[in-house]
Amino acid sequence: MIKHLAIIIFATIVIFAGLAQAQEASEPEPRALLDAAVDKLQSADSFRMAIEQSGQAYQLALTFDGVNTLPATLDGAEAQVVSPNELYISARVRLIIPLAMDIYSRDDRQWLSFPGGAPWIQLPAFDDFDVRRLLAAGDGIERMMTELREPRIADAEALIDEQKAWRIEAGAAGDAVEVLLFGLIDPKDDVVIDAYITAADGRLALLEILMLETADDPDTAPTVWHVRFYDYDAPRGFEAPAG
Repeated sequence: MIKHLAIIIFATIVIFAGLAQAQEASEPEPRALLDAAVDKLQSADSFRMAIEQSGQAYQLALTFDGVNTLPATLDGAEAQVVSPNELYISARVRLIIPLAMDIYSRDDRQWLSFPGGAPWIQLPAFDDFDVRRLLAAGDGIERMMTELREPRIADAEALIDEQKAWRIEAGAAGDAVEVLLFGLIDPKDDVVIDAYITAADGRLALLEILMLETADDPDTAPTVWHVRFYDYDAPRGFEAPAG
């Protein structure tokens, strides 16, 4: 009887150990997920982004003359990146009152339509911004993902637009996300990033960026940027200015 009981206990331990190993093996390594998602972004012909902000309003590093910063905050924006060197943004900024602004960038040049729908004017809107940096090897999104600190899978059953996604949490230096937000921000401190990668296709679906420099005020919620990625390889949805 004792012998049979020992066999049963041993078999149970072996089964549970095998199940634990199988479960561990089925959960991908977070760095591999991030690298694969970056590869898919860099190889896409185009993709769209929707940018929203919650919590404390964050001052934009936006100028019209390349020198003087405007007292502007962002209510939201939609953008399309066309690989490798074009970017179109339709933004809703707040300069005391909400205003619409269209921005087109090609390589290191920018055109503004302000308010949105007005004739394009070529101006140095973003200091040192070059669209090619966004998808370049070793820069932009790749740099940000590579420099994430201690990425870990915080949720293996997250849902984005009713699709199962991995939520990967990590820390990063603030300047690593500057290019991702088109040079519109100038972070003064580190950030915490949640990256959502859809399980079905391994594509980046959402980044949530917590600005730690805004987390000390007990009276306001900290700033969080919500950057959604969608419509991979969609046709160009804008008309570029001449020149």
